[in-house]
Amino acid sequence: MPLLAANKPLLCSDPPSHPNNTYLREHSDGPLCSLCGVYAEVERQKNRTLEGLFLAPAVVLILLGLVMFTVSVVGMVGSLRDNKTLLHMFLCVLCVLLLLQAIGLTLALIFENKTSALFQSSIREGIKHYYDDLDFKNILDYMQEKFSCCGGDEYKDWGVNQYHFCNGTGPLACGVPYTCCVRKKVIANTHTHTHAHKIS
Repeated sequence: MPLLAANKPLLCSDPPSHPNNTYLREHSDGPLCSLCGVYAEVERQKNRTLEGLFLAPAVVLILLGLVMFTVSVVGMVGSLRDNKTLLHMFLCVLCVLLLLQAIGLTLALIFENKTSALFQSSIREGIKHYYDDLDFKNILDYMQEKFSCCGGDEYKDWGVNQYHFCNGTGPLACGVPYTCCVRKKVIANTHTHTHAHKIS
């Protein structure tokens, strides 16, 4: 038995946490993402008006959560059991996902015009049902405010909406949603800091 040096205190550390707890914390994102997607999709079905996947973020959340969960479980079991087959499978799946992302990005860049046309038609279809689909409304409002834009290409895109159609009779006729509007900001004069200028 080794002897301890005199007057030297023993250093104690906390016992290491159980590996299962660490894995549970690290790999709970997938199931949580799927659960959020399922809940959002159930709520969306109550007022369902659109069919496109582009306009159904809940479905994307469900699929993303399932993929994340499956890949995480394969990696976790492979590392816990030191199973080379599962670890190889985990590595292959990650490589395939990375390759698919690279291919998708490359195709989007090669067929930029078709991608843009598809995006514009999806935006216009969503604008038609702007007040009927809360998911799409929230996404479009956020995008218009964040990037200071209006519609898919320009403000005239809002003419396809029955409420904003210029021949309509309602109060929104020939108008755009509030998120399209440019808000005036007041900034201090950079030279004297005594006057303010309004900019749009």
